[in-house]
Amino acid sequence: MPAQEKLRVAIIGAGIGGLVLAAAMEYLDTDKSLDITIYEASSTVAEIGAGINFWPRGWEIMKNVGLEQTLLNLLPIPPNDKTSVVFQIRKADESQGTHVKDLKMRGGSIRFHRAQLQQALLGRVSGQVHISHRLLSYEERAEDVFLRFQNGKTATCDVLIGMDGIKSTVRKAFLASQGLSKSPSWNPVWSGTVAYRGLVAAEALEAELPGHRAVKTPMMYFGKLKHVITYPVSCDRYVNVVAFHTDLAKEGITYEGPTSVNCTQEEVLKTFAGWEEEVRALLRCIKQPTKWMIQALVPMDRYARGRVILAGDAAHAMTPHQGAGAGQAVEDAYILASLFSQRIKNKASVQSIADIFNTTRCPAGNKVLEGSRQSGMLQELVAPGLENVKEGDTVAHEKLLEVADALAALWGWVWLESAEGDRKRALAMLNRPMFQAHL
Repeated sequence: MPAQEKLRVAIIGAGIGGLVLAAAMEYLDTDKSLDITIYEASSTVAEIGAGINFWPRGWEIMKNVGLEQTLLNLLPIPPNDKTSVVFQIRKADESQGTHVKDLKMRGGSIRFHRAQLQQALLGRVSGQVHISHRLLSYEERAEDVFLRFQNGKTATCDVLIGMDGIKSTVRKAFLASQGLSKSPSWNPVWSGTVAYRGLVAAEALEAELPGHRAVKTPMMYFGKLKHVITYPVSCDRYVNVVAFHTDLAKEGITYEGPTSVNCTQEEVLKTFAGWEEEVRALLRCIKQPTKWMIQALVPMDRYARGRVILAGDAAHAMTPHQGAGAGQAVEDAYILASLFSQRIKNKASVQSIADIFNTTRCPAGNKVLEGSRQSGMLQELVAPGLENVKEGDTVAHEKLLEVADALAALWGWVWLESAEGDRKRALAMLNRPMFQAHL
């Protein structure tokens, strides 16, 4: 490609995934051959929600794309390779809860306040970020991709990457362009799970129940068809709390209505009536809880085609039960940035990169999507041998350990494996003669 002609990359969405993608592309593009623009639908770049989780696998990527020092400022202590407790598991749906197991991982977990993380990433992006640009449609043309926005503006690019979330406009247009407007992946489906979310000041929780373990220890409270996840964020000044309740009969249906609303503290406390006091104390400290309908995508057969690529939640939105949604967006970003940072001679190479991304990331993203669902079931005691167990019933400790061990086995990939294998495989494919002809 001539020195003066850069490959124009349009990223739709300035969430965590879109910002990591832009920052990673800028860092790895040593030849400065990419012209990167982010288009964000909202009038401000601001995340909703409190806590966000990364595992050693994702942190390794952050280091490899030059983001480590930026993100260390948001953490109470630097991550290390020591084995640590990532969750203390308790059965808590009865008045006297019981300890089940400490879930440990080498490298532990890395947890951020979502809005703080987003602002830190935004500070690392030097390319253009256009707010109030909600994409309406795109059109692949012979020489470019034509973009239309709700504000009446238009733009063109050489490659379009949809990082625009679970309700992705890019995904719908991507499917429609293939005659797949009836695809089950067109809209997300409800998991049957409601999540109550809140951020609790550690000081307030300590006053409510002195010595509460959740102030310093990440907790996973098991219960039948319900569970509660907590972990410290913002350098341990706050505790992120998410309380889940599932109706299995509603899994897979389309949810009509807003997927996040404010709710009362009374509703939350009523839902978890009869649970042990330390859970109730946590919930009493959430003064203004929000209620979320947890949705996910039906797995897609492909994430990329032509000069259009879906990534992050636009491609594989999943339930949060492995804390892997953001991490998977980061893995998408790493693979894409690694591929596009190679010396590209012409725009035909975009098709090759799309094919390679689809081959490497589609199976991986869909596998984690399903694994997250399975993890959620285990955390709510939906497992063989527990079919007749009701909320508050006593369960043999040996059976609870069996469930916890199965959960740990499902989660092992986040610290036992690295994304480097997929990256190397993607780059090796790019070096094959059939692709080299386009580079």
